Amino acid sequence: MVMGTRDPKINWKVVPLSRGQLLDVRKEDILNGGLYRSCDTKRGGGGYDQFSEICMERLGWKAQHQFVVQLFGCNLDCPYCYVTREGVWGKFEQVSTKQLVDAFIKSDLQVFHLMGGAPALSIVRWPELIGELTRRKKLLHRKWVFHSDMMLTEVNYSPDTLQYLKCVRDHVLIAVNIKGYDNEEWKANTRKHPNWQRFNRNLRMLSFTG
Repeated sequence: MVMGTRDPKINWKVVPLSRGQLLDVRKEDILNGGLYRSCDTKRGGGGYDQFSEICMERLGWKAQHQFVVQLFGCNLDCPYCYVTREGVWGKFEQVSTKQLVDAFIKSDLQVFHLMGGAPALSIVRWPELIGELTRRKKLLHRKWVFHSDMMLTEVNYSPDTLQYLKCVRDHVLIAVNIKGYDNEEWKANTRKHPNWQRFNRNLRMLSFTG
């Protein structure tokens, strides 16, 4: 299968908003019956969310309105997780890449935010999703960006995937989320033991890719 093309036989495991999240999300921000949500980073970021400023610095335009998709599963168990265990490990719905992109286009938002849990558990499929976004005619004249994050410990990142992300950098902003710098800090933040071998391997891969 060519990198960036869609596999119609494989779906994404999308977890709807949990009960706890629904208490915090405005009704007008609930999309598709709670399967997705929108987020204004300036309104909900408490002043510390610098996404729009980073987007301006890297891509030359400000993006603050996000279309948020929560994927099932995580390799950590952070006590402060906003998504909550119900949101990470709850009942998921099978959604195709086409359906995800259709919903994003309909939302008329700027940022496709793929979050978790741990979205990089599915990093090998990011090119498929980004490829579908870049091929859509309705997005050709609309400013948009794919946003997600890596924690460096989910899986071994594929060199081909990282190279693809580099090639589409004008449409991609990825955050590297480091949960701790030693065993004690990592376990306090995640309730899991760190895999430093994988962490260092993935960090080297990112450095080599540039």
